Amino acid sequence: MSYSKNKKLCDFPNAAERRRSACDFGNRCNHWDEGVRMTVKQRELATKILHRIEAGEFAETSRLPTEDQLIEQYGVSRYCVRGAIAVLAEAGEVFPVRGSGVFVREERNGIYMPISTSYGIAADFPGRKVVSKVCELAVTRADEQLAKRMRCDVDAPVWRVVRLRCVDDLPISYETAWYLKEYVPFLNEDIASGSLYRYMRDDLGLRFGFTDKVIHMGWLGAEAARRLGLEEGDPAICIEDDAFLSNGRLFNASYNLYHYKNAKFYAMASMR
Repeated sequence: MSYSKNKKLCDFPNAAERRRSACDFGNRCNHWDEGVRMTVKQRELATKILHRIEAGEFAETSRLPTEDQLIEQYGVSRYCVRGAIAVLAEAGEVFPVRGSGVFVREERNGIYMPISTSYGIAADFPGRKVVSKVCELAVTRADEQLAKRMRCDVDAPVWRVVRLRCVDDLPISYETAWYLKEYVPFLNEDIASGSLYRYMRDDLGLRFGFTDKVIHMGWLGAEAARRLGLEEGDPAICIEDDAFLSNGRLFNASYNLYHYKNAKFYAMASMR
């Protein structure tokens, strides 16, 4: 696939430099392991609080429990609670008001995805019908271009997974993803039709670090257009994700084409 008439997939020199720098930096910082574990705890707590928000638990007051109440409810440290609130604020789910507490933002009408987090569509819409239709699942070998992007050897075995992601029966994205078999030794269609990140975290024990995102406009090819219910040549929001483990190793790269009518993104920007 290509993202323009002249350039090829992954032809992003600046993004590639950022990936190399991020990977080198991660390899130099393995002694931050304890901090990484705390970050994982903060994200897990943020997910639990988000499920309560989605269930409407705080609809009456629009305010979250206090720090002390959350510490007591979950048996975690104050640092963990503050980190979880920061994660939710960055995702645009809550906003803190000095001296008053943390408040839930009003629900958005439509299918909105946070651009600043990478929990996956299933995690972004816990109360919605999320379906992943597996279009292709196979082990392949990394060619020179993919090996350069994933910082692996040429011919390294990788899973190639192509899925159509739908929310409430609306097609949202056509996703082509690659996973290094070194880190993901086994996959099948049943696993791929669910949350891959949840499987990798809970069953394989992978510890996620961060994701680099490159966002640009592109045009749909015939197969992607057919899957998304659009016309060949229609515009698409293209997001290339490079996902790193907590040790700085890249384990997953993806190329996502989003439905230009159905998919919307948001981020909360500070005005301070």
